[in-house]
Amino acid sequence: MLLSNSRRVPKTPGKCSESIFENTKAVGNELSLKTIAALRANAEADLSHLQALVGAKLPSAVIALQSNLLRKGLEMCVEQTKEFQALNTKGVANVTKPIKDALEKALTDAKAA
Repeated sequence: MLLSNSRRVPKTPGKCSESIFENTKAVGNELSLKTIAALRANAEADLSHLQALVGAKLPSAVIALQSNLLRKGLEMCVEQTKEFQALNTKGVANVTKPIKDALEKALTDAKAA
């Protein structure tokens, strides 16, 4: 009985580590894509702001544009932070799932033995 259990142990860590690696890679790719999208959105907002500044004729218009940029920038920051937080939470759950499943299976097998 002990010999049969020891034969199963090496298979589980290998599958578990492969699954962790694949999940980590997928989460990393998602985070990279989300980062690129956030950078692109921020750059587009900055460029449109500069275009609006060039067209401003009065100092009061410049001040209004600057305050509008600040407000929009903060809103974008809050939204992007929420998106990254949700993606990170999902990523942690996906990366730790194989470990959790392997531990549950080991506990179930130990209780059955």
